[in-house]
Amino acid sequence: MAEYYTAEEAMEVLRRTKTMFYDQVKAGEIPFELDPGRKRGKRFPRVAIDILAKLEAAETIPTFRKESLTFTPQTIAELWEGMRITRQLYGPEDEVDFETLMQWRSVNNDIFISLKEGNNLIGAITFLPVDERVAQALIHGALKEKDIPARAVRRWTENNLSVYIPTIEVLPSNDFRRDRERGVFLLRHTIKWAVLLAVQHDIKNWYAVGATEDGRNILEALGFTAVTTLDDNKKGYTLETKREPVRLIGMYLREIDGEKTA
Repeated sequence: MAEYYTAEEAMEVLRRTKTMFYDQVKAGEIPFELDPGRKRGKRFPRVAIDILAKLEAAETIPTFRKESLTFTPQTIAELWEGMRITRQLYGPEDEVDFETLMQWRSVNNDIFISLKEGNNLIGAITFLPVDERVAQALIHGALKEKDIPARAVRRWTENNLSVYIPTIEVLPSNDFRRDRERGVFLLRHTIKWAVLLAVQHDIKNWYAVGATEDGRNILEALGFTAVTTLDDNKKGYTLETKREPVRLIGMYLREIDGEKTA
């Protein structure tokens, strides 16, 4: 019996598509051997591949059956696709149209982030620096997100910023364990992005509206405080960066520590 599988044989044993297989090889989730000094010619040890397949069949390593999650800057195509996700989760009533999103992006193109599973968009985050009066109007229900004008959007290089979060969303998968993993990943990377922005830029306050129970739970886990109650059980939230930097950085460090021991 051969000591190694070819890539095609390993894909078949592990029940992977070609894209999924090579993504996991690159991520270090599938073991291989490569002779020193070579870039090609990976060999996949039969013993290791068989053990992975056996453990997956017993569901003791559920992560190997899933495509990897990524948190990356959103492309224009993903921005359009993200509107579909928002509509699916919240309906079309308060949807921000594509033209408005593109106008925001023309002022500051570092405000949209995609949550992807493999090549599929499954969620999004938007951190929108805006005029303080606009942020206050949003959390008090005097202004809707779809009515935020481009002239109210700020660049990250400006001083004394207020940041409004119009989007923290992830599609449910109807699998409890997978939904939990998606939620933890989203929360972890949202914290990291927020901390990096807070360290690099002059952010005074953060604002958000929790439209769903999941959204409110995420905001409260991030340290936000509910300050207003709006229609349809929505709540307005604030977080003062200059009073909470230790909390944010502490959460970030705990997440890093958790990654090292995971």
